[in-house]
Amino acid sequence: MSRGYIQLQACAFLFRSLPTPVANKGFSMAEKILQKVHALCPHCLKQLPAEVYSDGEGKVWMRRTCPDHGETITYVWPDAGHYLWLQSMDTKPTLPKWRSWPVTDECPKSCGICRRHLRRGTLVEIEVTRRCNARCPVCFMAADFPTDGITFEEIENLVTTLAENVGPETGLQITGGEPTVRADLPDIVRMAKSHGFWGIEINTNGIVIGRSKQYLEKLVEAGITGIYLSFDGIDEDPYESICGRGALLHDKLACIENCREVGIQVVLCMTIVKGVNDDRIGEVIDFAWENADVVIGVALQPAFTSGRFEPSKYAPYTAGDTIYGIEEQTEGRIRVSDIMPLGTSPALCDTGTFLMPAEDGGYIPATRGLSREEYMSYYDPTSPQGSVLPDILHKKGVNLYHGISLIIMNYMDAMTTTVERMRECSMTVAMKDGRIIPFCSYQMTNAAGERIYEMWGTGPTE
Repeated sequence: MSRGYIQLQACAFLFRSLPTPVANKGFSMAEKILQKVHALCPHCLKQLPAEVYSDGEGKVWMRRTCPDHGETITYVWPDAGHYLWLQSMDTKPTLPKWRSWPVTDECPKSCGICRRHLRRGTLVEIEVTRRCNARCPVCFMAADFPTDGITFEEIENLVTTLAENVGPETGLQITGGEPTVRADLPDIVRMAKSHGFWGIEINTNGIVIGRSKQYLEKLVEAGITGIYLSFDGIDEDPYESICGRGALLHDKLACIENCREVGIQVVLCMTIVKGVNDDRIGEVIDFAWENADVVIGVALQPAFTSGRFEPSKYAPYTAGDTIYGIEEQTEGRIRVSDIMPLGTSPALCDTGTFLMPAEDGGYIPATRGLSREEYMSYYDPTSPQGSVLPDILHKKGVNLYHGISLIIMNYMDAMTTTVERMRECSMTVAMKDGRIIPFCSYQMTNAAGERIYEMWGTGPTE
């Protein structure tokens, strides 16, 4: 697996507070309509025509009106100029290999994937358990759920279907719950490997792996190619707030050290919650760079809504706010203009850069000075998720011998979803019945916390 290849997964979180939008960053323009799209009513999830517009300060909002529940306005992006610049680098999607699920309702209530889906998947998740050995108060996974919710035989049938319908060249991420609570996890990895999947990643909180190098060695021997480690800061405070306990950091650091010793790569996944750890992004990037012998990337994931929420006050901390926060917290070492679309999803969904050594011993974004014209010219639609930018930079002649990927994820909920982006989702979740559901559609709830798709293995939604 190449060092630039990062597979991505989200932990869904329920907002406990609603932050206010950030200040305008300098691309101010008069209020005007930027796009016509299709959004959702946060109450009934009905598909509605919507307008994306900029206000007088240059912030971006989305407005739609439901005949039953009235008008809803959502804050979308901190700066209209930057929003449009990213949109200008949207790439032509490559159709999925398989999209034959019957169409029975409007998007996103008929996913499977159906013929309306326009972009191939580059990552598919398999949830192998609902159990977890942590009790994070903001996560919807069930620490006390009595069973895994899926048998080995069901997982094998699911993997067989995936190999046929999406192809083993698609990245596979094994997740949960906490997948390491399953005693047969090495057998699951070995089975997936036998079906031809070459990129197999474990999404974990690091507790088991940090406490047992021997267990990690079993996973490596079975065929994993990486660890996707939840990592929300370099001190205990964020874990106290997000996970309900501070002792997790010790296990995460031990997990990284064990991965170093056995020679398996790590991606740090930082869930960003406004007012908790949104001011710690720079230090996590620095930590990753200092450990670049084993850490190959950082995935920044602003928390999104899954569960009950109050639509009338909704103003999330967005991926756009994260991008501007990176420039501030790295003191300009990484600039807003260095963050480019990944190219395997709509431009607003996944952005990032590739950090490489600078002469002063620090890092510099390899995308510095990369023009829109070069990006569009060198883009290769066959590049796997996470490696698009390194591929583009390699074609430009940039030496990428040593470095790490930095990726910002922009997940959608009932307030921020547009059907146009949903139809080009490249990150999917495998279901027991053979369906392949776009991640944001699978996690979707209305304002009352009711799901479109049942969390299989957990029983009734409530």
